[in-house]
Amino acid sequence: MRPTLRRLSRRHFQRHPWQAVLAVLGVGLGVAVVVSIDLANASALRAFGLSSEAVTGRATHRIVAGPTGLPEELFSRLRIELDIRPSAPVVAGYVGLRDDPARTLQVLGLDPFSEAGFRTYLERGAPGLDVTTLLTEPGTVWISPETAAELDLEFGDRLALDFAGRRRDVEIAGLLKPHDLRREALNGVLVADISTAQELLDSGGRLSRIELVLSDPEADPDADAEGAPGSSQAERISAWLPEGVTLESAGGATVAAREMTGAFRTNLQALSLLALLCGAFLIYNTVTFAVVQRRPIFGRLRALGVTRGEILRLVVGEALV
Repeated sequence: MRPTLRRLSRRHFQRHPWQAVLAVLGVGLGVAVVVSIDLANASALRAFGLSSEAVTGRATHRIVAGPTGLPEELFSRLRIELDIRPSAPVVAGYVGLRDDPARTLQVLGLDPFSEAGFRTYLERGAPGLDVTTLLTEPGTVWISPETAAELDLEFGDRLALDFAGRRRDVEIAGLLKPHDLRREALNGVLVADISTAQELLDSGGRLSRIELVLSDPEADPDADAEGAPGSSQAERISAWLPEGVTLESAGGATVAAREMTGAFRTNLQALSLLALLCGAFLIYNTVTFAVVQRRPIFGRLRALGVTRGEILRLVVGEALV
């Protein structure tokens, strides 16, 4: 590019400083729209992964049944007859807030004596958490500090819940402060004892699932004996389970949950493409305005012998700067 054209471009923006500022803001806004939507999409998917990790823990497999769940006796039989010790019962469900019906919370009923090796944020805990209170006092739960702040709750406060049109009152017995898991992952989760969760969800004597940590990490209940020589433990459990009860991989359950959010991811992708279109439109209009405003000057330059390529390089150079 000729030095004369560079001086012409510099003088134009010196005479119109506000136009230079608006040009920079237009380009910056276009880029910011695309980047912000991309960050929002990544944060949403990351939050989903953290929530699944907080609820699933380190389980490699899980025993599940139909909507009615599993009988409690199956867990004790699993430990006594098959001697499967790294196992933990879970009762999970959703309840609403009495004062805010649009807000739902997830109830996670756990057995503190069986949770070693499954959820590390329950192993080490935090100051103020008392397992004895959770086991001996009915209607007590643990929640995250973020959830407590959103609901304006403190230690010892009571929270009115709603399940199937019936009121359930719980007491905040502790605040979960995990060391190795982001606190946002436990947002909206009420951790309770098994019996408390069964009372809240009207599932007396039933379990939602039984989580397992099998000794062989390659064990896969869906693989045959030839394809997975180390799956004898999983095969033994699968053969022992009664009809209607299945053993599935915890990873497979996570994949199934992610497939359920396919429509959500599609909407996020469409939003990203729309943001990209808006950003490109903003940048295009910003550059076009600067070109159209100087159309008479560009015409005179062409008449003086400036080539079209030099004019193009001038405009593209300004846009890059």
